[in-house]
Amino acid sequence: MILINEIYRRNKLLAQVGTIHLALALLLGIYSIFNEELIMGINSMIKPIKFALSIWVYAWTMGLLLFYINDKKKVKNLSILAVVTMVYEQFAITSQAFRGELSHFNNSSVYGGILYALMGIFIVVLTFQTLRIAITFIRQKTYSIPSPLVLSIQIGLIYFVIFSFFGGYISGVNGHTVGAKDGGAGLPLINWSTTFGDLRVAHFFGIHALQIIPLFGYWVSGKYNSSTATKAIWVFSIIYLIYVCFTMVQAMMGIPFMAR
Repeated sequence: MILINEIYRRNKLLAQVGTIHLALALLLGIYSIFNEELIMGINSMIKPIKFALSIWVYAWTMGLLLFYINDKKKVKNLSILAVVTMVYEQFAITSQAFRGELSHFNNSSVYGGILYALMGIFIVVLTFQTLRIAITFIRQKTYSIPSPLVLSIQIGLIYFVIFSFFGGYISGVNGHTVGAKDGGAGLPLINWSTTFGDLRVAHFFGIHALQIIPLFGYWVSGKYNSSTATKAIWVFSIIYLIYVCFTMVQAMMGIPFMAR
């Protein structure tokens, strides 16, 4: 409860949007038990649930991290843009799921194509604005937190931006499976292909650097002196980037992340 209260104190807008999407994920999860609609052989509610959970984590994370940026006007503007983008994305994905249609890579109807195109536009704009605020944070003169933690947040933001653009690459090739059409056997819930390469793996680990690297930075900042913590963060961040790039190359070679 202390963490939740802190998120609400720092950025009420993002905190509320995150909470709404967590509640939505729970409601869709209950509904999925009774839902018989399948999309590409998978319960149609799985994708809306995944994205609702992802938006919840994203919103609460940004609510915490943006607090350390001194330019509050830019923080407010990015928060509003993020809310509009995430709410639209969730609407597009959920509404299409209830219609029994694809939300991504939908070229079968004008309506589906427009929904998907607008989703892409919103996300590109949000990604560029996130890059701008990351640069603002890097160029900031004073910070209210230890320098190693600052570094971990800066790296997390940059990695998030880079692998958000990788999501654009996935859209550009019009699919996430390498070696076959999208669909088929996949891991439970996340549905990453267990028989072919899946570009979503690198995208997932890449964008979640936004949580993982700052969490590591928070841990080492409280455990070691500034110099040691900074070195540890650089080493961890480089290893993490190599790992994400490995999953990207693995997918492009048509090799599944986990076979079964």
